[in-house]
Amino acid sequence: MASTPLRVLFLTPYFRPYLGGIERAIEQLSFQMQQSASIEAVGVLTTKYSFPRRPQPDWDDQETTPKGISIFRLSGFPRRSLPLYSVPLVWFSPLRLKKYLDEFKPDVIHFVGDGWFWGHFWAWFWYRGRARFVFTPSYHPLPPSRWWLKPINAFLSHIADRVVALTALEAESVHRAYRTGKDKLGVIGWGASIDERYGQAAEKDNPQLRDEPESRPLTILCVGRVGSHKGQRWLLDTYLQARIHFKRSVRLVLVGRDEGGVNEIETFIAQYHLEGEVTVIGEVTDNELAEWYAEADLFTLFSRYEAFGLVYLEAMAHGTPVLTHDVGANREVLLQGAMVVPRFDRDNAAGELARLVNDDAARRELGHQALQYALAEFTWPAVAKKYLEVYSGTAA
Repeated sequence: MASTPLRVLFLTPYFRPYLGGIERAIEQLSFQMQQSASIEAVGVLTTKYSFPRRPQPDWDDQETTPKGISIFRLSGFPRRSLPLYSVPLVWFSPLRLKKYLDEFKPDVIHFVGDGWFWGHFWAWFWYRGRARFVFTPSYHPLPPSRWWLKPINAFLSHIADRVVALTALEAESVHRAYRTGKDKLGVIGWGASIDERYGQAAEKDNPQLRDEPESRPLTILCVGRVGSHKGQRWLLDTYLQARIHFKRSVRLVLVGRDEGGVNEIETFIAQYHLEGEVTVIGEVTDNELAEWYAEADLFTLFSRYEAFGLVYLEAMAHGTPVLTHDVGANREVLLQGAMVVPRFDRDNAAGELARLVNDDAARRELGHQALQYALAEFTWPAVAKKYLEVYSGTAA
């Protein structure tokens, strides 16, 4: 471990007030690191954009969160970005970026996710030889139209002192796609925020503490940006197929920011007269999201791809069992507390959904396994400890 405390700066194109999966991971990692004597300060270098590419010129240039994270925001020019990729493809001032770096004086610069080309390049340009660089890619198979991303990500892997993938599957993909040497490549998954109010999770294990199934609707929860990638529309068709087999009342709750999918879903709800049974909540606060996780009886999500699937583990950490399918790293990460059906196999998914709705004992047992698995394998203190070793250069 380093003899002097480290100053760690995360780079990501989006951060608070926007708070998606990667951003929640950065925040939780920061909270844990601040409790270590090995860390002097934690900061985030980001942009004045909310996801995806929405300019927010009124956001402050700099601020410090109540929990002590220093945030530095860059404005882009022009403000409106071409909708070619998930990060703003605009010009960011390299001198303004250097000013922020010189003010924070990082010992470690951690790229979380890929795609923010100017941020990554100029941070390396100004602070190569002065800071240790760590790169956590969010690997996705690239279509031919985005061939230009491959050499950029290969460059980031080359300049980084350590490349840390979220799963073994992703690490192998990064090695093959970007020619990343295995001597600098490691695997550290994200953690899950454990609800300190264990009473809600305990209620799921003890049916005597909850209403009898017939007296309340069973809650199925889906969390994710409402659009084509997260598969809410596919879920609705699956739900409709399973619904005729339900032996009790059910409500399906969709939580997440609208990314072009809400209108189609609301049309679907009206077409099949599901008002009051299927609800689109929209974006919620951190506390509200935790309450939904705790209230849910079952969590389900059928994304096109998941590099890690943080929302699954967040649900499991609240004692909520998971139903999903075999895409990305789901099969590798969700070893207990989850039913993982074949990819986009609607008959199988609908059958499992009906079974888990109707079989209270099986569902509660799966929820118990989910909670124990999350507590044993995916806690932020354990993740932070592993990253501290990477930052200090002592990781194997």
